[in-house]
Amino acid sequence: MFGGALVGVQARINGELTTRVGSALTAAMLSFVTGTVPLLAALPAARGGIARLCRAPVRAWWFFGGLGGAALVAVTAHAVPRIGVALAGVCLVAGTTAGALAVDRVGLGPSGRHPATRWRLGGVAIVVAAVALGAIGETHRHIEPLLFVGLFAAGAAAAAQQAANGQLRVAADDTVVASLISFAGGSLALVLAAAIAGDINAGSWPGTWWLYLGGPLGTAYIAIGAVAVRVLGVLRFALGVVAGQLVMSVVLDASWPEPGASLRAVTVVAATLTVGGVWLSGRDTVDHPLADHGASDSNAGRSWR
Repeated sequence: MFGGALVGVQARINGELTTRVGSALTAAMLSFVTGTVPLLAALPAARGGIARLCRAPVRAWWFFGGLGGAALVAVTAHAVPRIGVALAGVCLVAGTTAGALAVDRVGLGPSGRHPATRWRLGGVAIVVAAVALGAIGETHRHIEPLLFVGLFAAGAAAAAQQAANGQLRVAADDTVVASLISFAGGSLALVLAAAIAGDINAGSWPGTWWLYLGGPLGTAYIAIGAVAVRVLGVLRFALGVVAGQLVMSVVLDASWPEPGASLRAVTVVAATLTVGGVWLSGRDTVDHPLADHGASDSNAGRSWR
């Protein structure tokens, strides 16, 4: 949830940065690049992790997790001005939770396989309903089905990103290495996209220092995810992030609202419901104590009733 709260603050900062530079793609690129810088600075201390990663048995798709994050940022930047942030959020949460259910079911994450129990499905239903509730009353310009599909797919890709980052973190036994690979891949993809679109214009970048804090906040979020998915699984991590984002949206709407916006009662209700959904999704650990722990354990996945 703390990681989700960081994402909520990052979104508000990146929104202001987008307004200043006049391009959502440029703002996303700057966010990723500034998030990569502190990881590069910490790289000398992570040489052991790099060595372990080189010796470990790895799979190629683990190194492409950053593309999921880049796709999420790019598609969101394109969709929000057209259909509104609230409706885009519903599509993203639906895609992320569906992707996380599939990722956990197949066992792509470091915590191994997690069956789609009634508790997990119930938690997903509550969280998606809560986000949809939060969108009530929000206006949007157009209904564009292809954008809905793109947002859903981007959310699912973000779930796969968390699985890849978690696997890298386990293989390297180093959070910095896993986070750097993810951020570097996303940064490269966004720099290329911005260059193709002709959106790289350093002269338009603002000099206000705090507008570039979105990247480091994203770095912290990725690092938290790389560690947490091994214990929680991708689905429960994703639900916790959504809950943290909505709780932080309540705080931000009350203390730092966007122009013309204010805190609404429905936002408070939606945030409360998401916390309940996250709690419900973890109820299967009561019946299956090892359901969310240690894919390396030979007994993982066995019923322990």
